[in-house]
Amino acid sequence: MQLLYFITNRSERIPAVLARLSEAGVNGATVVSCEGMAHMLAESVEAPAFFGSLRSLFNTEETGEGKMVLAVMKDESILAAKEAIQSVCGSFDEPNTGVMFTVPVMHFEGVIKNRL
Repeated sequence: MQLLYFITNRSERIPAVLARLSEAGVNGATVVSCEGMAHMLAESVEAPAFFGSLRSLFNTEETGEGKMVLAVMKDESILAAKEAIQSVCGSFDEPNTGVMFTVPVMHFEGVIKNRL
């Protein structure tokens, strides 16, 4: 089993991502609101002095609240899930796409096993 994380500041893409994940056989996911380090520092009154000069480099429309999608799935489902996300978001080599990774799940409860 794996826990797939997909984090993006392009929250408008989340409905399409969830639809594609469903089409790929992912039957359950959780979406959590989150904020990245750059956004938190930009808003902080304690931000390092150099950060103010870097603020102009950030697209403020893309540094607001982000979304994190979490989904537990069988190892063999990971590739299809990654491809589903990439079909909406494009290559993760492009700026402001997001980040996606998995971690092993050694134990779980509360998940209906036939849904995984």
